Amino acid sequence: LPGPTGEANTLSLSPRGRVLCLGPDADTLLAQTIQALAAGNAVLAVAPGAPAALSALTGKGLPLAAIDGRPDPVEARSLRVDVVAFSGTPEAARIVRKVIADRAGPIVPLVSEVYYPAAYAHERAVCVDTTAAGGNASLLAAA
Repeated sequence: LPGPTGEANTLSLSPRGRVLCLGPDADTLLAQTIQALAAGNAVLAVAPGAPAALSALTGKGLPLAAIDGRPDPVEARSLRVDVVAFSGTPEAARIVRKVIADRAGPIVPLVSEVYYPAAYAHERAVCVDTTAAGGNASLLAAA
């Protein structure tokens, strides 16, 4: 990113890791899966008709597994995931939110928006200001 003289700015996006996509319908599941894969994540998609809904993506060497069935929030508690995507009813979302909140370990975000690609990546911004060292970048290297 451009900055004033003596300043260097970088912005990078990195995958969050393993994403559990729960749909609940085929169109929502497809949108969640595409966004998660585009960000570089591995995806486990669980919903009724998931293999058929994602047939265009399977078998292409993508980190994707599709399971046909209704997700069981209690079973999802034991899965090691970094993000959960679900856009169902408020009652169902409350159950999913409670299950992931009760897990031990790092906080797992729940993505409830159908289209929110930024939620599937970590954003990192780094600003290096050499003017704070009097413009002498060698002082930063010595520190």
